[in-house]
Parts: sequence; structure tokens; C-alpha cells
Amino acid sequence: MESGWADWAGILLRFAHVLAAIMWIGNSLLFTWMELNLIAPREDDENDPDLLGKMDMLHGGGVFHLQKRVLHGDAIPERLHWFKWQSYTTWITGFLLLGLLFHSNGMTLLDATRSDLSAHGATAMSLGGLVVGWLFYDLLWRSPLKKFPAAGVVVSLLGLFAAAWFLGTHFNGRALFLQIGAMMGTCMSANVFVHIMGNQHKFMRALREGKPHDMSLGKAAKMRSLHNHYMTFPVLFLMLSAHFPKLYATETKVAVLIVCVLALMAVKHLMNMRYHFKGWLVSIFGVVAGASAIIAFLLKPEPAMAMTDLKGDPAAAGRLVFERQGCNACHLDSMSQIAPGLHGVAGSMQTLADGSLILADDAYLRRSILEPQAQVVKGYAPAMPPYAGRLSDEELDLLVAYLKSIGKTEAGQ
Repeated sequence: MESGWADWAGILLRFAHVLAAIMWIGNSLLFTWMELNLIAPREDDENDPDLLGKMDMLHGGGVFHLQKRVLHGDAIPERLHWFKWQSYTTWITGFLLLGLLFHSNGMTLLDATRSDLSAHGATAMSLGGLVVGWLFYDLLWRSPLKKFPAAGVVVSLLGLFAAAWFLGTHFNGRALFLQIGAMMGTCMSANVFVHIMGNQHKFMRALREGKPHDMSLGKAAKMRSLHNHYMTFPVLFLMLSAHFPKLYATETKVAVLIVCVLALMAVKHLMNMRYHFKGWLVSIFGVVAGASAIIAFLLKPEPAMAMTDLKGDPAAAGRLVFERQGCNACHLDSMSQIAPGLHGVAGSMQTLADGSLILADDAYLRRSILEPQAQVVKGYAPAMPPYAGRLSDEELDLLVAYLKSIGKTEAGQ
């Protein structure tokens, strides 16, 4: 992406997005922790029937006495704090970022080796995923299944993973991880807007009208808040997933995504059980170790013997070299903001950082691999490490053959 207003907009939106997310997720973690650790009223509290729970917290050199109480219309606090703008700001800035980085050119969403969707089709699929994902989740938890939370969680996760599998047949890994994160984040923010804030507005209006505190509204809001709480770790991970290309630049990216989501939710659950399950910390290490082992297996490269099996097909052997060297971590099978896309590059004219044009012939491809800083493509940072001395002559020949085969595929379309 060339320097200009889009770059500055991206910087500002990213900072605002991360800052708002820190505030929102911090609120979610703190309030749910307090809910789970409130001390129930004791017998000596019977003279205070409005007390629902209490706790004491040490911070800043003093003790905070916290109480959760039933509220009455004649005792509404003068200063009552509401927590909503952190959520709304996180979603709005995230949506604008998604539009700036991907929807403005839908081809950046696609895996060119898997999908022949148009740019507009890819953008429509991404936007549709946000809407359909929320409708599926919301209708599910409005249905009678909400009375069976365990079953509801299983069905919700199956729906999410089915969406990941379907989108993975069209989207490249980076876009897939961000799209699933955006879908979960949309559900979280919509929970705040529709259910949490909605129900709180309802019972506050009722109190001002002289009606009693409706605990059912609070219970419904609390359920959605707990859902948000369990989605915080996966959404945070997926939001930052562009920094983990090794995890998504693989044919097994959907399986890796599923393992990460399940493991992070399990870790959050074990953290919630800290005061009720003595083995919580050991179990967390067990979950992390187990998930890491599964992911390592999913990322395991093809056996070395596969190279000899493909000696008669230099392009296929070159793809193995490409994957083993980690090239697909940045050079995804599509256009990207990380590094130039490689489909169709062989034989094309490339614009370098100094504005000059150069033909991407064999010599250009070889030098770009061995000395990438010598001819940086315009719009990209000189971030690729040199591969001189890291590749044998045979491996270099195979890589060039693979890049040329991609060019032939694109030219024939």
C-alpha cells in the first residue's frame, strides 16, 4: 500500500482499536472476576435484604469495599457509571480497519489458488459473514437451547468452526483469522448493544417509573456478558494474528484456528476456577502444552523423502522448498499488505522503490531471493532476510521453477 492518507488512517485506527480493546477486555475480565468471587451474604447480613454479594479489594494503598445490591427507584446513585463506549469504539475502529485493509480491495481476502471469486464477491462474503454470524449466534441463544448452556456452547462452536472451514476454502490464512476474529468481536459488541445495555436501560426505566428491580433482566444481560468474557482471549489472539504468520500460512490453518480458540477458552475457564480448583495452574500449563503439541503436528512439514519423489516435477518440488523455508508466511497465495503477492510475478514488470521498472525474469527472481534488499518492490518495507548461503543451487533452481509455474497459471486464466 502506498504512503498517503490510507497509511495515516491505518495507524490512527490501529492505535484507537488496540487502546479501546484493552479498556473493553480489561472491564470484561475485572467485572466477571468480581461476579465469580463475590462473597454471598451471611446470616449477620439478614438485616440488609438488598445485599446480593460483597468483597474487599486492596489497591493503591487502601481497601475498596465492593457491594452488589438490588436497586430501588428512590435510591438511584447520583453518579452511576455505564460501560459501553469501550465496546462500541473497539468494534467501529475494527470494522473501519477491515474495510481499509481488505474490503477496499476484496482480492486481498482471497487465496488465489483456491477461489475464483471477484473482489466484490469476496467483500460481500466478508460482510455477510459478520451479519450471518451474529444472527446465527443470537437466534441460537434466544431459542429454548439457552436453557441447556453446555449444548448451546457446543452448537455455537460448531457453527463458528463450520464458518471457518467454509471461509477457508476462499480466504487466505491471514484474512481468515481476522475474519473469524471480527465475527466473534461483532457478536460481543452486539451483545453489549442489544442485550447488556438494552436490558440495563429497561430496568433503569422501570425503576424510575416506581417499579421493582427486575432481576430477570440482569440475569439475561449477565449471561451475554459471560459469553463475551469467554470470547475475549480468542478475539484478542485473532486480532493480533497478523503477527503470527507461521500459524495461518499453512494448509491446516482452519485446524490450527480451532485448536487456538478451544485452548484459549479452556485457559480462561481454568483461570475462573482459581479459587475452586487447586490444580488450575497445572491444568493451564497442560492445556498450553497439549495445544502446542497439536499445532506443531499440524504444522509438521512433508517428509524429506517427498523431495526426491518430486524430482520429475521441479515446480512441485519448488513449492516444498517454498513452504519449508517459511516463504508462505509473508508471501501468501494472494495480494497482501505484508509482502508482494507472487502469483503472476514471473515475466511481469515490477515497480521498484526508486520508481524504476524491471522485468521479473530468471535473474530478477534469483537476486530477489538471494539479495532481497537490492531490489525492493514499491510500497513494501525491506523486511525480507537474504537467503544467500541458506539455499543450495538446486533449491534455488526449484524455487525459480515454482515461481515461473505460478506465472504460467495466472497468464493462462
